[in-house]
Amino acid sequence: CESNPLMPFSSPQICSSDTLSDDVEVTLPISNFADDLSLRIQMASNFDHGIDCASHNADWSLCYSQLFVFEYAGNEAYTDNNFAIYFSSIHRLLHVDHPDFEHGHVVGDLTYIKPTASFKGFEPSSEIILPVVFEYWSVQESDKMPRFFVVDSRDDSTAVIPNTDTEDLHDFVIPYTSSMKTEGDNNVPMTAENRYTRNEKLSEGFETDTSTRIIPTPFRVDISETAQSFGIVGVSLINADLLGKLQSGAEELVSTITMKTASDRDHVLILTIGTLPNDIAGTESYTMEITAEGTTITASHEEGLFYGVMSFLGLLDTSSSRSTMPVKEMTIYDKPRFDYRGHQIDSARNFRTKESVMQTIDAMALYKLNNLHFGLSNDEGWRLEIPGMEELTTVGSRRCFDLSEETCILTQLGSGPDASDEPQFYSVADFVEILKYAAARNVKVAPEFNMPGHARAAVVSMEARAKKKRDNSYRLMDPEDETELLTVQFYDRSSIINPCLDSSVRFVVKLVDEVVKMYAEAQLGLDVWQFGGDEAKNILLGAGYSAYDLPKELPFSKSPACIKKMQEDPTISIDTDAANYWALKVNQILAQKGIREMMAWEDGLNGMMKEEFEIAEVTVNFWSTLFWGGTDVLVEASKTGFGVIMANPDYLYFDFPYEVHPEERGYYWGTRENSVAKVFSFAPENLPQNAETSVDRDGNAMDITTPDWPAPVIKGMQGQTWSETVRTEAQHQEMTYPRVLAVAERAWHRGSWELDWTPTQNYHGTTALVPKDQLATDFKGFNTVLGCREVNKIWQRLGIAYRVPPPGAIIEGGILIANTELPCTRIQYSLDRGMNWSEYFTPVDVGVGKYVSLKSLSADGGLESRVVNVDQEECLSCQGVCESNPLMPFSSPQICSSDTLSDDVEVTFPILANSVPTSSPTASKVPIPEGDRCTFCEFGIPDLTVLPPKAGGQTCGDVKESSVSHINGDELCDIIQSVESICCPEPAPPCTFCLGGIPDLALQPPKAGGETCGQVRQQAAAYSNGDSLCNTIQSEESTCCPSEPADHCTFCEEGIPDLTVVIPEAGGQTCGEIRQSTAGHVNGDGICNAIQSVERQCCPGPADLCVFCKGGIPDLTVVIPEAGGQTCGEIKQSSASFITGDETCNIIQSVERKCCMHMASNLADDLSLRIQMASNFDHGIDCASHNADWSLCYSQLFVFEYAGNEAYTDNN
Repeated sequence: CESNPLMPFSSPQICSSDTLSDDVEVTLPISNFADDLSLRIQMASNFDHGIDCASHNADWSLCYSQLFVFEYAGNEAYTDNNFAIYFSSIHRLLHVDHPDFEHGHVVGDLTYIKPTASFKGFEPSSEIILPVVFEYWSVQESDKMPRFFVVDSRDDSTAVIPNTDTEDLHDFVIPYTSSMKTEGDNNVPMTAENRYTRNEKLSEGFETDTSTRIIPTPFRVDISETAQSFGIVGVSLINADLLGKLQSGAEELVSTITMKTASDRDHVLILTIGTLPNDIAGTESYTMEITAEGTTITASHEEGLFYGVMSFLGLLDTSSSRSTMPVKEMTIYDKPRFDYRGHQIDSARNFRTKESVMQTIDAMALYKLNNLHFGLSNDEGWRLEIPGMEELTTVGSRRCFDLSEETCILTQLGSGPDASDEPQFYSVADFVEILKYAAARNVKVAPEFNMPGHARAAVVSMEARAKKKRDNSYRLMDPEDETELLTVQFYDRSSIINPCLDSSVRFVVKLVDEVVKMYAEAQLGLDVWQFGGDEAKNILLGAGYSAYDLPKELPFSKSPACIKKMQEDPTISIDTDAANYWALKVNQILAQKGIREMMAWEDGLNGMMKEEFEIAEVTVNFWSTLFWGGTDVLVEASKTGFGVIMANPDYLYFDFPYEVHPEERGYYWGTRENSVAKVFSFAPENLPQNAETSVDRDGNAMDITTPDWPAPVIKGMQGQTWSETVRTEAQHQEMTYPRVLAVAERAWHRGSWELDWTPTQNYHGTTALVPKDQLATDFKGFNTVLGCREVNKIWQRLGIAYRVPPPGAIIEGGILIANTELPCTRIQYSLDRGMNWSEYFTPVDVGVGKYVSLKSLSADGGLESRVVNVDQEECLSCQGVCESNPLMPFSSPQICSSDTLSDDVEVTFPILANSVPTSSPTASKVPIPEGDRCTFCEFGIPDLTVLPPKAGGQTCGDVKESSVSHINGDELCDIIQSVESICCPEPAPPCTFCLGGIPDLALQPPKAGGETCGQVRQQAAAYSNGDSLCNTIQSEESTCCPSEPADHCTFCEEGIPDLTVVIPEAGGQTCGEIRQSTAGHVNGDGICNAIQSVERQCCPGPADLCVFCKGGIPDLTVVIPEAGGQTCGEIKQSSASFITGDETCNIIQSVERKCCMHMASNLADDLSLRIQMASNFDHGIDCASHNADWSLCYSQLFVFEYAGNEAYTDNN
């Protein structure tokens, strides 16, 4: 069957060589079905939706509604119900409101929808709309994960739905029109207008001189009134050997930042070891005296010398167009605020390459961050090779769709059904290289292997080992444990290491031994171990689920191994304190291996004291939010004797959005925004103070009273880039930078505006205790250096693609006024929806009522912000959002409402050829009448002197005058409409050039005065309708663009393509490759345009000869729009002398069906035949009853396939 070019059939058929068997079915691969599917997700409402969330067991009765719209583009009905559609959902899917579909949860975020027994299938070119209900709320489009995939339940084969295989979420997520989470949500969504106001406050009076400020700010800087500025070309290090192990790192960073060879380095940095003033004495402290003759850096230790060099590099403006870099004479006395200044990378959820990690280490060194918290394991992945436990990477580093989980862990976080071709882990050699690289830049690496919770990748890997090798030595799950639970991220008990198994202890011993060896190979000691410890619990025990009949079992409460252990020692309660119990076990192992410090997330050590641990030092990462009682939790943590590192989500999590806007990426459970300004304003040593300078996650003022307790001792602080929604390197860089520079500033330098911890002091949004004028001045200086110098440095020198913030803008009396959060950032604006961009320098007249788009750019133009629109950032009306959205409207009427599942607003897909843009900001398309009334060039300017042949000798002016009183159906009206194209050849309202087509720029059209199409195109941008030049431009479009694209993306619908032909215009692709890429594209899409422009080269002749209704009788009065408004009669007259390949002939053939509804050729064109041999004998047929010679006969199958989109019922 599979080798037969005629087989398999598109529906189940007999496939037997000798018998008429009915038990063998052949089906098309699931990829055929998936290729014909597309998905659009429409947000409905977070509240006021009338859904009884409690009936679906929603936490705290919170749920939201959406529409999943599956469009099926197949030409034949798809009735096979042996499939399911799997996808990642960060919120639990609670309900599918459709009788033909049901849903289920696999593990983690992996969810599916599948047909029920009542499913009748997808009709040809149809869609199915599924109203769905999820838990909690959704206000960020990044809640929706990509790569939905179809699974064939018969063999578990998979295929991704093409338009979801993307990182551009708008390919399948309709832009959200509301950012309100609940009725009590007081967060202010960012628009161009209110962003302008905010930016104005941030940048008002910002410094323009960046020559004397460094990020992070030094402890003290002395600048003489007579200090001179001078220029340097490069930097040479004198006595570089004093840097010791840091020498190579310092020299490499000097070379990277200055980009100068040794012969070009004209300014010397003289390094010396000496005694420092008492007020700055310390290992990482230094002094630096800068003069035109040279710079002297003095420190007591090599670390201080290293940071002195980094400070000098921090002064350099590498983006300067001048031949030298300006520096000013000054003396710097510097020391760090905290000994621990960290940054966390979550490489477990989504893998960061070795090169990316090293890039991060360079940035950390440059801005004096000295601790890398390296997340190497979690539920979703294990990222470090461990010799002797190979399954951790052969299984645990790979995500795919394998329900047995013997080859990989199940796909999560939108990674799709297929494992990556590239290794998603660090080999031993990779990790040793990272350790050496970090050590040379004064960065300590603390590996995190999260346990006992968030450990599913390890648990499943060891289960695969046990199954494959029958080796239980390192097994982490009790096979007899029947405990039912649900973790924070919707995993079952396989997410938590069972602490009662001896094999779990052996696993940790083996793990620690191997990691210690790696550090030794890098000639380093393993000083710090990050234990993790967080969220090892069953969330169904929470108060929000208390009213529901759900499994509410404590972890390991049904594990025979744990029951036995608790019976043996009644003083322990593993089920209630699994993390605490396991923390002590791991601590004992670490102490035996000589590891000095154990770190953990704060909740992993809840209720414990330092005295319980054998290890010398225990530190917690503090991650309670301020509005959830964080101050009280901090005080309790300080009482334990543990060191405290501030890792507050509501200020220091970089997987949260930069601003309140649905298009911003990230989670938002702790706050709706963590802007650069907010991170900068964080006061780590006086947590209550932050209540005055920020709001809670619902946008409300906080009221925090400082506990009556001494100030907690803070060891340090760090930023976190969790990666659940951060899948690519570009996304990682955008989410981390430039926010991490604000963390570096606060970790190294205490602002003058930071207040001391004062017991019983109250802070509120209305109090005025914080000197906000000092804070504003400090931030403006920081922000100026950040925007005008540092972001260019990390982009141009380190290759880090930082986030460029979108601009703010207002329009007053037609004057566009724009600004940006980041000084020295460029702004561009567009008046034609992004087709052409102009540089913004000063306020510019754009006209009243114009739709204006804006974007920000890096200084070199290499990075761009997302595009924003004045007055269009929030939904002004349902119609406006639907029509401006490239995914909307749907191909048949769909609901389009921002907050409700409304059924009274319908939007249908406009045909591009029959619509033109207008200047309205809320309605981008206006349909041209198609015979509804008598019109005359409604959207164009006619040449009134033209004498059209069909007007009976009248001019266009005469015809226009006669059109006023006539309605559709009148003979004169028909004449008027028939001559409009002659009087008004190109009537589009804006001056366009081949709206959707690809012009041949070298052509010289006759009406263009000798200019080429390229020259005409250049002139088109600035002209509007009515201008004579614009009319000329429009009149030449058909000449320049002979292959204007069709209304939808097609591929030789009427012809047979030669799939091997290579098309230069399509980037060297073959016709076959182009054909494959058509799925999911809509009119106007660039790829679609390219496809349409090359179809004729792939399909030179769509029919054998130019015919007109070969066997039928045409309705000669039908008007065919595609044929320039000709009637079928006129087309028929023109068909006689044409042969295949002629453009007119092609038009004729394309419209025959509309003119001739009943003809044999129509049916024949839609038919195909396959003949299947069955049997010559033993077929059970009575041949004699059919009068066969010598009673001999054989059997076959004639299979007629009908490809028509409509039923064919004519039996004539």
